[in-house]
Amino acid sequence: MKRRWIIAGTAAWALAIAGLAYFSYRYDSPTARDQTTIAEALPTLDAALGSVYSALDPASSVAVLSGYTRTDQSCRVTSAREGTRFERVLMVYVRSSDEGPTLDRIKAALPASYKASVSHSVTTHTLSADAGNFVLLRGGMVAPGQLRFTADTGCRVQDAPVEEATPQSQNANRAPVQAVLDTLAKPASEWRTHRLTCPAGGALWTVEAKAATPDDAKARTTVPPSAVILDSEKLFAYRAGAAGVTLRKDADSLIITSTAGC
Repeated sequence: MKRRWIIAGTAAWALAIAGLAYFSYRYDSPTARDQTTIAEALPTLDAALGSVYSALDPASSVAVLSGYTRTDQSCRVTSAREGTRFERVLMVYVRSSDEGPTLDRIKAALPASYKASVSHSVTTHTLSADAGNFVLLRGGMVAPGQLRFTADTGCRVQDAPVEEATPQSQNANRAPVQAVLDTLAKPASEWRTHRLTCPAGGALWTVEAKAATPDDAKARTTVPPSAVILDSEKLFAYRAGAAGVTLRKDADSLIITSTAGC
């Protein structure tokens, strides 16, 4: 009889442990990055960069959103499991000397849970924040008037293809880009669209076209001086209504972008 009670008690204990493990698996939050996947991290990347964009002064900045990029660094989730990592970048162009104030503005607007910090020096300005879900958000000046914000998944298991949200319309935000192409009398050899869902709803779009010419002089002359945000030899950024537009020279081609949303 005593032996039966021991066996029954052991079986009940095992069932209880199994039940708790299942409940924890279904409902508890992950306690380490290696318990999550790349797919689970991507919405956090988007939310972080969407929060950065939403904090910008739309009258004095121009942004360009990239797609998801797999980093070249190899990594292992554990000693027995290989992992990978992805990042997404938001470039922000501001007037010279506005780099530091822009980072301060973003820090103040980010959620308190991010625990964002900003560091200033004579030559550089940086921002660091924890976007949650083990995603790190970094920002900093990479050149006068140029700020680069990167959201990084960290090393995780990839269990599904990494794809951007499907654009609802391939023509969204194309008008400012097409206007530049028309001015230059050049067709686009390639079109790309990058999109993310903003934390407060809506979407952020960057439409990009490549033209087979590095000469953008004619297009620059059509922009009112008051609309210009950044003007250098290889980069020209300006406001065109609700959109921010950039012209970037790349060897024998010209990259034109238009960004708006959130």
